[in-house]
Amino acid sequence: MNKYIKLMAATLACAGLVSCSSLNSNIPNFDELLKAQTEQNGRECIQDSDIVGYGSLDDSVVSVDSRGRGEYFLITTLYQCQSLAFTGSAAFVGGFAELCGGGRDKIFTGEESCPIKSIFKFESREAAFAAFDRAEETRKQMRQQLQESEQQNSD
Repeated sequence: MNKYIKLMAATLACAGLVSCSSLNSNIPNFDELLKAQTEQNGRECIQDSDIVGYGSLDDSVVSVDSRGRGEYFLITTLYQCQSLAFTGSAAFVGGFAELCGGGRDKIFTGEESCPIKSIFKFESREAAFAAFDRAEETRKQMRQQLQESEQQNSD
């Protein structure tokens, strides 16, 4: 009996993961949503020496503070980089002393190499975080709508 309960729990957990992963594949990623919101192509560049701070917002989005001009950037990665969420340090590696969107440059976390897909430029930290928050809210609403739709279809 105990083995049966464990098997059922494992089956339900796997079904839930498959369901969640299929839902996520139908939702635009942060890169697509930021491009639509900002009307930028994601090909901005940052001088390596201008980076004064960074933080992970998601496993595919990093915020970057730059010195001097008061600019702030959001960087999206080509794919999810799980170690971005918990790394204590990262190295930004680009050509010609700058990082640019387009897949050539990378973020190294010590555990993985994360190719940079796009870089978006903002006039302030607040504007960058507001854009990220809007994209996150859009994804949340779309995920909820898809879940409701799947539940209606299964009934």
